Amino acid sequence: MIIKLFSKHKEIVSNQIEFLQDVHSVISTFLGLLTEGIRANETDITVVKMPEKRIIMGGVNEFADSEGFYRELMKFYCGQHEPKLNLSYPVGGYFDSMDEFINEPSQPARFFSLDPKGHERKAEGLYLVGYTRCYYCQTSDLPSRMVAFAKTNGLVFNGPVYNIYPFDEISVTDPDQYLLQVSASVKETRRAQSRRLRNR
Repeated sequence: MIIKLFSKHKEIVSNQIEFLQDVHSVISTFLGLLTEGIRANETDITVVKMPEKRIIMGGVNEFADSEGFYRELMKFYCGQHEPKLNLSYPVGGYFDSMDEFINEPSQPARFFSLDPKGHERKAEGLYLVGYTRCYYCQTSDLPSRMVAFAKTNGLVFNGPVYNIYPFDEISVTDPDQYLLQVSASVKETRRAQSRRLRNR
C-alpha cells in the first residue's frame, strides 16, 4: 500500500514539475522577445548571427480571399501537430524566400510556433533583421528597406524569412504600435567579405 501511495504521489509531482517547466519556458520565450523589442533600433537594419531555434511548423497555407489570413491562422491553431501545439507560445509567419515576402508580406507560406519542443528548426546562421511598427498583416516600408540594405552591403538572400511580433496585444494597447521583427537568411558576397577584411 505504501509503495502504491508513493508511486501515485510521485506521478502527481512529476506532472506538476512538467507543468511548471512548460510555464517557465513560455515566460522565458516572451521575456526574450520583449527584451529584443526594447533593445531594437526600429530605424536600423542589422546583420545578426542567430542561434538555432526549435519551432513547430504548420502546414502550407492557402489564401483564397481577404479573410484568408485569419482562416489559415485558425487552421494552424486547430491543426494536428506533433508535439501537440501549446497555444501559449508566440506564433509567427514563415516565407520560403525574400521574393515571397516582398510579393505577399501578409501571406506567409506557413505559420510557426516558438515552442522549443518542436521537431523543426529555424537554422543557425546569418540573418538580416529589421523592425517596424504596424498592425498584423502590415509591413510598412520594411521589405524595401531590407532589400536596399542588402544590395548596398553586398548581401544575398539565400533562404527563408521569418516574422514575429516582440510587442503585440499583450504589451501594447494601440494595435498600430505592434512591433514586427523580420529576419531573413542571407550570405555575404565576395565584395562584402573583402570590404570587411579592408576594414580590419
